[in-house]
Amino acid sequence: MFKAIVLACSISNPNVCIEFEDTREQLITKEQCVQRTFEMRNDISEMMADMKAVAYRCTQLKEGRFT
Repeated sequence: MFKAIVLACSISNPNVCIEFEDTREQLITKEQCVQRTFEMRNDISEMMADMKAVAYRCTQLKEGRFT
């Protein structure tokens, strides 16, 4: 399983950044995780107009872990 993480920074102040972790879906493959980061990027843009996604990562979870 993978955890999707997106880093978004403020357009007006690029030193202010927030790391968003997916809590909605269980991501079995890395491809699913990457797809989810793109969905998250779009959601961040729609909900927080001053934030821009600048990076993503898919972290593989250890067996027996959910987060």
